Amino acid sequence: MNLFWWGSRLSRCSGNGIEMQNFYLIRWLKENSRLDPDIIDALKYELDKRLYYYGEQFAYPAEKSAIAGKFGRVRAALKEKVLSFNKLRMGAPGGNSGIRISSNAYFSFNSALTKRGFSVINAPWNMGRGEFVDAGLYRRIRAVRSFLENADFKELITDEFAAEMRGLKAGLKEYYLRAGISALVVPFDLPVFEQLAIKIFKELGLPSFISLHGLPGRYNNIDDNRTDHLLVWGDKIKEFYVRAGISPEKIIVTGHPSYKTLPAGAPRFSLDNVLVISKSMGGTQHSAEEILSDRGNLVLYLYSVQKALEKAGVRQARLRLHPSESERWYRRFVDEKFFVPDREGLCASLTRSTLVIGPTSTVFLESLLAGVNYVIYEPAAGNMDLVNYPLVPPFDGTEQGIPAAQTEEALEKILNTRSCVSPAVLGGYIKNPFDLSFIEKIVSPK
Repeated sequence: MNLFWWGSRLSRCSGNGIEMQNFYLIRWLKENSRLDPDIIDALKYELDKRLYYYGEQFAYPAEKSAIAGKFGRVRAALKEKVLSFNKLRMGAPGGNSGIRISSNAYFSFNSALTKRGFSVINAPWNMGRGEFVDAGLYRRIRAVRSFLENADFKELITDEFAAEMRGLKAGLKEYYLRAGISALVVPFDLPVFEQLAIKIFKELGLPSFISLHGLPGRYNNIDDNRTDHLLVWGDKIKEFYVRAGISPEKIIVTGHPSYKTLPAGAPRFSLDNVLVISKSMGGTQHSAEEILSDRGNLVLYLYSVQKALEKAGVRQARLRLHPSESERWYRRFVDEKFFVPDREGLCASLTRSTLVIGPTSTVFLESLLAGVNYVIYEPAAGNMDLVNYPLVPPFDGTEQGIPAAQTEEALEKILNTRSCVSPAVLGGYIKNPFDLSFIEKIVSPK
């Protein structure tokens, strides 16, 4: 058996040809470690960060010097010392007298639940001292979070930390039972605390939901499939999840809590004030396939956009980075006379933009909702993008009414012809109005 590189994927080769199974450390640990595979699963996100969330292109890379790591541990220890000398003023769960739901969903989802008479309680790992009722669990959550922030990879896969994780799970389970929580809502299902909570609600036989926090850039039948129900914004998004293998019965189309009306007119499209969205790369792996990315292509993307814009007569554009990216790193590569940093709030930024150019991003929808056209630019070969991920709709050019460029020539054509996204497509991605009428049928008093 030989090892070889194939399109930035580390694969196995047998005598019969290519086996499409990647070599992947976390999977090896699940199969060979003495630790419970469920513990490895829950820690996958944190373990991945120590392997892949590296490089100065990230604003806060996981790689740290020995000195920085030591300082982080000392600082965490000092915080706990201060906490031990101060009596914790623990509060009580907030909310009204309705059925209790634990939620850390994004946007105004929790407000919508409250309006329907539910008592929405913050996720325990997001609570402050004034909200918490259990000083012991509060300290345990703080200790685990501090360890996740500062521990080395090898320390996360010890029996000692596995015992701490089991203790955290038991503490969370006891809290949910004592607080009378009847349902769980989370915005994703990969991070540690969300994974533990989902497992607990499965064990208790209580309903759990993911309330989508963004327009997906990947679809598989593992991620976003750990809860009982998946709440998505529109029928198109549901369609793409079903294609990926998720049961249609568990997917509920709700609409978006922040958007009460959808624009009917064509989006504005001019080259007067162009906003460019960077092509970012992930710092962890998704669950279906392990993929390695080349950060040089993040720069290539911007060089390519600049070339197309200059051919169209544009002399300057605003550049908006993903929140995970480092402006300092990009400034070493991009033409700062052409690209001006865009640091204002997204709403304000889109309001003054006359055109947005970008890759796979939720900003696609947010731009159209702000009345400005979004030109999808995803340089691709064989439907694989610059960071080696397969393109998904609507960014792959397969959706009618949504122009998408995969070459510079195609981008130049869209700029020259002013090809706009049809406003009619928005309804497929955001149901209107926002609707949670189903939830009373699923969530009942505990």
